[in-house]
Amino acid sequence: MPSVESTISRIVVNVSRQLAPSLEVNPRIRCSGISRAATEQLLDELGHEAGTLLEYLRSPDFAVLIAQLRVRPTATEAVTRQLREGLRLAGLPEHLRTRTVGVVREVLDAACREALWLFHRPSARILPNDVAVSATGASRVLAQLESLTECHDFAARMRSQVVALHSRIRLPHIGVSRAVRYEELYVRPSIRTHPGPFGAPGDRRVVLGDPGAGKSTFAAKFAHDIASDGSGRVPFLLVLREFTATFDEGGRDLVHYLEMLCQAPYNTKPPQDAVDYLLRSGRAVVVLDGLDEVVRTELRRRVVKLVEGFAHTYPLVPILVTARRIGYGEAPLPDELFTTARILDFGEQEVKAYVERWFVLDEATSPAERQRLVTSFMEDSSQIPDLRSNPLLLTLLCAMYSSDRYLPRNLAQVYERCALMLFEQWDAKRGIPLPMNFHGRLRGAVQHLAWKVFTAPEPGQAQSRTTIVQTLTSYLESILDDHDESTATAEEFLEFCTGRAWILTDVGATRFEPQFGFTHRTFLEYFAAEHLVRSHRTAKDLWSALGPNIAQWEVVAQIALQLHDRNVAGGADELLAEALDHGGLDFAARSLHYVHPRTRTVKAIAAAAVNRSVGVRGRVTIARADLSDIDDALYNCLHTASPANLRVIETAVADELGRHIREHAVSAAVVLANLVRGATSEDTRWAAVQRELVARHREDLVQVWNTSPWGAAVLFAQPESLERLVRRFGVAAMYVRGTFHRDTHPSAAQNLLYPHTLPFADSAADTIADTIAEQPVPWAPATTFAESDVFLNTCAGRTDSLRLMLALPYLELLDTYRASGTCGPVHTMLMNGRMEASSRADALRWLDKAELTAAVRTFIGRWLRDEISVTEPNLPPPLPRRVSRRPPRSPVPAGTSPAPAAKPSHS
Repeated sequence: MPSVESTISRIVVNVSRQLAPSLEVNPRIRCSGISRAATEQLLDELGHEAGTLLEYLRSPDFAVLIAQLRVRPTATEAVTRQLREGLRLAGLPEHLRTRTVGVVREVLDAACREALWLFHRPSARILPNDVAVSATGASRVLAQLESLTECHDFAARMRSQVVALHSRIRLPHIGVSRAVRYEELYVRPSIRTHPGPFGAPGDRRVVLGDPGAGKSTFAAKFAHDIASDGSGRVPFLLVLREFTATFDEGGRDLVHYLEMLCQAPYNTKPPQDAVDYLLRSGRAVVVLDGLDEVVRTELRRRVVKLVEGFAHTYPLVPILVTARRIGYGEAPLPDELFTTARILDFGEQEVKAYVERWFVLDEATSPAERQRLVTSFMEDSSQIPDLRSNPLLLTLLCAMYSSDRYLPRNLAQVYERCALMLFEQWDAKRGIPLPMNFHGRLRGAVQHLAWKVFTAPEPGQAQSRTTIVQTLTSYLESILDDHDESTATAEEFLEFCTGRAWILTDVGATRFEPQFGFTHRTFLEYFAAEHLVRSHRTAKDLWSALGPNIAQWEVVAQIALQLHDRNVAGGADELLAEALDHGGLDFAARSLHYVHPRTRTVKAIAAAAVNRSVGVRGRVTIARADLSDIDDALYNCLHTASPANLRVIETAVADELGRHIREHAVSAAVVLANLVRGATSEDTRWAAVQRELVARHREDLVQVWNTSPWGAAVLFAQPESLERLVRRFGVAAMYVRGTFHRDTHPSAAQNLLYPHTLPFADSAADTIADTIAEQPVPWAPATTFAESDVFLNTCAGRTDSLRLMLALPYLELLDTYRASGTCGPVHTMLMNGRMEASSRADALRWLDKAELTAAVRTFIGRWLRDEISVTEPNLPPPLPRRVSRRPPRSPVPAGTSPAPAAKPSHS
């Protein structure tokens, strides 16, 4: 039988590893100071009940207590109450509980203390106060429960139902409604995200992706895997579009919708308080699929608030949200609580794996043909990598290639071909002729239907058969001028669609009648775009319909642009000109990925994007910033435009940035410094542009660097420049960073704290340190610093005068977590000395012996005695001092370049 110490130590390591990266390769907890004899005696006293204890220790209920202590070490009282109630509910007799709780708490406390020094601190997005309140609530819920039998039975039924309902992936778009096991077709996409496992305690991520990237499939597969992994956790997969009507009513919390979800579609009624118990006991994972499908921005903001409140109430519940990338910024979940991840396009290996599996499943292809088709498909589709890299489009391309060896060349052609397959070819090839009275009429009817569904109060929702028939009939009647014939045609068409998962199909039923919908939202959007282009013939009219809704109608707008360009000579130029003139710059920039307008149009878009980015304030800050709303247009020009458009964009961006640099615009210099950030390692285009602009405009850039706090981040390797900038702009200049989009150019402090050696002589470093010590305090508001900016545990040996001074704002930030393991021994000693009088003497003795300058020793001594602070909680952000246009007195020597910066951080 395993010991209590080894069991608890192993679980503490597992939970800690999920909460944060470890500081050692194989962290081990030894529970030093714990008497092995005492724990063995406890097991002897428990006798046959020892198995009850060990089973409880291995349960999610105990793991969540560890997570609570790792995030909020002071939550001891609430954890003890939960432990006592948990052992009661596990069946441990009352006379054994007090002794057991005491021993387990002693071992648990020792293990968690050791974990502080073996792991980084848990994510700042898990708020300690939320955990404290939640722990108190959990102890109250446990005390009210008489037994967990009903809860555990319910959880087992839910897991079984989730596995049953989500064990297969639908194979739409091949003419029949068919589902196959995941392993037969599913290829997991690559996801760009922060380190750490999905579904860990308190892990909250928004997975963003393009239309058809596989977000919903990923969500369903994630729920299936959680339900079947043996962890005892229950996934709650909430498809948000199915609840838009009840969201609109308001007045309910998210738990209410989770309880509704159990009954439909999972046909499992939860016992009272069972869902709340699962959420508080580490036994639940919440998956919210399709935030973008709550289309109305106002309603989506209400849903976001609902989710935000839930995250505060249940801070350790993992939450996975999926949404389209475009438009997410209209109503995003707060960055303080959620991180964002990105589903990436398929690479060549993923494409090949999917294609091989698809053709194996294609019943229209003989086994002898399949490998030959895979090879030829991969060769032929290499000319359209942007289309085949999208999982939905790849499915459609495989279907088209299997049918008639055809591959379209752009997005509009893909859906045009799908429409032809539905209306003319697909079922005819299988001996199911399309009724003659459908030809030439139903395409317009489906466009009309798509527009009605797309612009409905609850866009995209499946609709009843009666509603669909009425919508189709109203359109057909205007053509046929015969109500009975129109109704018969509409009903016959729906009968034709039933069971065919191509574009429009039956998607379920109410108690009274079937429901129909589009098999994928993108089909709905394509036919809605066709309707829009048919009913708005000019670019001006088309933009008047698109412009007010451009944030929600991205796919419709992009398809409409391509259709208008196909129908009208120069149509793309006309519509993009309307967009530029009427607030559609972001749309125009994104469009350069799909269409190829005239050179002057591309130049106009790129120049407008540069001008908007350069014109923004707040690009140089201490606090981490997100300027993606402002910079999206330029970012998309730089990194998502098609290769043909990039050649024009390169020239336009270089010319426009150069003009702003000649005018000494600080924002232009920051954008230039970040020009290659976010580009792939293979793409050297913007690195070459950056080098050329720096060489061409060096004199102007030198003036900007020497007359702005931003200069410290660039000139961090030049001590004379740093000293001058600190005297002119204050110590805050050492901490400012430059932001473009979501990428930041690191501050001087970051560039100096991390390396083992400084880029200049020790004497120069001491001079800068003394200059810093002379400046008035506080240096900047405490709220502008973040613990994640500098991980002091990686800077443990940097205890020279300069770097100790630079670390002080972060030490003040961390003083409430002084035992968190995020610092080395010297930094921890200084924090303890500042916070506790009993530890101050040791810190001052170390200070007297340390090899520091006299000015720094005096400054840190005052800091240790809490006579001064370098940050001020209530201080307003410092304003940049007025920048003179006069040339600096000590410019960067001619022919030299600023030292290369440390690797940038990507927020």
